[in-house]
Amino acid sequence: MKRRTTILSTASVFFIVLTLFSSCGIGIPFNIESSIDDITSESEDAVSANYNVSSDNSTIENLELIKDGTGPSLMLFYTITDSEGRIDFKTAFDAKYRINHNGINISSDEVLTVDGITLYRFSDDQKNHFQAPYYIATANSRTSPEFTCTITNTKTPSIDNEEAMVDMILSFVSGSYTIYYSPILRRFTGDAFETNPAKIRDNSSFPDYHIGIYQLDMFIHIYAAVNVSEGNFYNTYWTELAYLGHIKLNVDKT
Repeated sequence: MKRRTTILSTASVFFIVLTLFSSCGIGIPFNIESSIDDITSESEDAVSANYNVSSDNSTIENLELIKDGTGPSLMLFYTITDSEGRIDFKTAFDAKYRINHNGINISSDEVLTVDGITLYRFSDDQKNHFQAPYYIATANSRTSPEFTCTITNTKTPSIDNEEAMVDMILSFVSGSYTIYYSPILRRFTGDAFETNPAKIRDNSSFPDYHIGIYQLDMFIHIYAAVNVSEGNFYNTYWTELAYLGHIKLNVDKT
């Protein structure tokens, strides 16, 4: 009789737990139709993007599962080369971070390496390491996460008063987002972007620069993805990694 009671008690606990998980949505996967589209013009001083989200009922229901104030969130990445040609990190990002919408969060400055070129996460002028769920900027309304944003380069004085350093400034043209913690984006170290090739070559402090021995031009290539990672669901969601374009760093060619 005792054994029967134990079996019944165990089964009861299982169904209670199952009911609780189902009622709070934990057993539900989060997945929506959304994408980041590059809308950059011919200018080499800025890149721009739209974040588009489907407006159907299923999407709205999914968005309502997000823990209020934690997403969707924008994350930005970069690498620097001596060429205007883009580096395709999309497939590698899918395999490592999206994983069929059952992804993982970014936890390292070095995000991906493809063909010897490494993609880094931005920092800012406060040397922050952006992490889930907020990353660089978070939607103020989980059910209205669309945005248009622009990243523009701006000169900042260098320490030695020689060549100007460069910062990247994030702004939202439309959409309501909170930026954590500063709109002034910098290298993964928190330093402004160096524009003097002579200081970069053979210097282990600049692993994010991939510059040839005789090259003077430098281009920062910027990528973006939107993340959702907290709420009444079990998975981590990323959009596809989008290439926003390149910005030419100001270089002293004398």
